[in-house]
Amino acid sequence: MDALVAPSRLDAVTPDAVAESRRALGRALAEARRSARVTQGRLAVLVRWSRSTVANVEVGRQFAPREFWVACDVVLGLEGALLAAWGRTDALARRLREQEAEARIRQLLAQPAPGCVCRELHRLLAESGWSS
Repeated sequence: MDALVAPSRLDAVTPDAVAESRRALGRALAEARRSARVTQGRLAVLVRWSRSTVANVEVGRQFAPREFWVACDVVLGLEGALLAAWGRTDALARRLREQEAEARIRQLLAQPAPGCVCRELHRLLAESGWSS
């Protein structure tokens, strides 16, 4: 379950950590589905997503949105357990995107300024969720 722990603002997140968290989340879905004795096809019908989406999510190949996890929780009677795990995985993915944006900003700021870089810097800051 360590792969499903949300990162703190200062923790470095790797693409491998995000991928493992997605795989762990998919395994949790597959286990819950099997425990409920529901096939992938039947779950797909019940949650109104495709069977291939269910299959891809279960192996971590596809990351489904919040609505998918809410529907799975309701259908499988899990009282929010999958949604909570999805939230932790989503937080890891968001932190990775933030780190990547921060790295681009650092790289931009480390370059000698040929002119004003303000416009590009403001765009990168906005993408990172920072306000001016």
